[in-house]
Amino acid sequence: MRSPDPSAAPLATFLLGLLCAATCLPAAATAATLECERVEDNTITVDGLRSDWRDVTVKPLSGGAILWGRGRWQGKPDLEGKLRCAHDSGGTYLLLEVNDDQVVRTSRGSTREDRVELVFATSTGATRTLRVHPPNARYRRPRVRWVKGPRSTRGLTYRVIRLRHGYALELKMASGAVPGYALGSPKLRMSVRIIDHDGGPSRKPDTIMGTGGATVATLGVVEYDTARKLLAGFLKQKGLTTKNILYQKVGNFITGKALEQLVIAGTFVALLGEDVAKGGAYFAVKAPWAKRQTDLLRFRTVDLDGNGNLDIVYVVRQHGAAGLTRDILVVLRFLDSNRFDIYFMHEVAKRQGARYLTNGYRFVRRGKKTDIVITFDRAAGFTRSTYRSSHGGNLEGLLTPWGTKKKTYRFAHDGYTER
Repeated sequence: MRSPDPSAAPLATFLLGLLCAATCLPAAATAATLECERVEDNTITVDGLRSDWRDVTVKPLSGGAILWGRGRWQGKPDLEGKLRCAHDSGGTYLLLEVNDDQVVRTSRGSTREDRVELVFATSTGATRTLRVHPPNARYRRPRVRWVKGPRSTRGLTYRVIRLRHGYALELKMASGAVPGYALGSPKLRMSVRIIDHDGGPSRKPDTIMGTGGATVATLGVVEYDTARKLLAGFLKQKGLTTKNILYQKVGNFITGKALEQLVIAGTFVALLGEDVAKGGAYFAVKAPWAKRQTDLLRFRTVDLDGNGNLDIVYVVRQHGAAGLTRDILVVLRFLDSNRFDIYFMHEVAKRQGARYLTNGYRFVRRGKKTDIVITFDRAAGFTRSTYRSSHGGNLEGLLTPWGTKKKTYRFAHDGYTER
């Protein structure tokens, strides 16, 4: 890459230019989104034969995807790529075809040779890299391994083949095989990076081309069309837009092998994903007690009974006569009978003018389970003689200053108990 002329700018600008030459991405090559298309199960087999990819859209990697070394890139004979992504109920598939007129490789498979790097975001805010050294005319065996950390490639199925002018990588990622990925995930933060050394083994590459950088801040994104279409279909059918979305969470809400998207939008609670129905579907209901979107106040998800499925928690406000309002903590769970169940309800606030009575609540882990602890918080204006309880049925009433000050609720698959 050419260095700027120091005579044309102040020294500080010159030094900044040198630093950016080593670390910055060119403006034309920002982190990209890779669309991942749904295909029928067993459409794609990782065998090095590429005919089963013919109906999957190609994402070209060319001049606009250069991340480093634009001045040394000489066009298609030098380096170009074609990238495809597909997914089914078994995992995610990638096909990367690289056109490279000189594949530099030694027996070591080091960072001074041609390679592909797949960089993933981890849950700790770092990155993890899978490094692939392709074969060439002399070294026919590819090398595929993780950089640092555990070296196991369990859950990954791959073939790296030599082409007439370059190489191809075909890869399947099963659920949990790479950081940040599980079946049903709507997005995966990762970069696909082709690193090219034209002048033989050297410390610095000639060109880096791909979908994003190698840091968390510059990673690209894989976006799954099934999740995107399900969300769009749910919003459209309910007459909503993305502006109506109050809460979104990806997690395991339904017993099965895939994750779901929880979406609370308008006055609806919806689960979207592979375990709702084969191939992907959504199940939505009106949020119990909510009459308008502004009635839904606070949200979280938690596994109360320790069965591995998340429960849905929200606070809803009800409006009564004479300016009376009450807030109710509601817990929903999705049953194996394909319906939502109101697992738990507890009043946590009542207000009327200057009068109020409020309860606090917190979630306390107990092994795999989580308890809900309700405590009396504050009161003004209401007394034992003027306060009228409005709970009943499955709705637990407010704790009052003249009654019990604390209650703990423990949950099991068939209900809850008070302690």
